[in-house]
Amino acid sequence: MADIRTLLDACRFVLEHQGEAQSASWLASIMEEMKLWRASESRVRAALDRDIQQNGESSLFVKAGDDQYGLRSRMED
Repeated sequence: MADIRTLLDACRFVLEHQGEAQSASWLASIMEEMKLWRASESRVRAALDRDIQQNGESSLFVKAGDDQYGLRSRMED
């Protein structure tokens, strides 16, 4: 399993294995189910939105709809 130290690491891990954009609520649910990270939907959304806003084009994540997030590398393929 990947080295997961932050909420964003957990999001990246799940999205890498899922392969498509997902909602913040789905990500929170799967991360808890996989025992990767425990976070509410609002914390997941806030972390992803903050990372996208702060890092812009260099963020690993991209918003793919109202409440859908994906990996930039997968969304650009």
